[in-house]
Amino acid sequence: MLNDLTTQQRKLADFMSDLSEKCYSAGWLENLEYVLWDASITGERKFGQDIVSQQDIDQLMQLSNDCNCWIYFDDITEETAIDLAVWRQKFETAISLNPDILKS
Repeated sequence: MLNDLTTQQRKLADFMSDLSEKCYSAGWLENLEYVLWDASITGERKFGQDIVSQQDIDQLMQLSNDCNCWIYFDDITEETAIDLAVWRQKFETAISLNPDILKS
């Protein structure tokens, strides 16, 4: 939950949510964490009514590196911080099982 996040983790979660609002007018679009991570790997991409720009990606990566984590949405704990190494494995596993997770 947002209340369980550190200040740095909260900044990352808030920025991810801001991108979701900008592109889809949704506080946290389903699979947002996967789409934004993929953008950080592959570069700018169209996302809903807008794009995730290189500037957005740079800010995401700076915030992520500052707290050494990524934020994902869990049905029970909601916005949840996960160590970057663990997230990378979670991302690869999820994409290999369901590549459609990246469609927006």
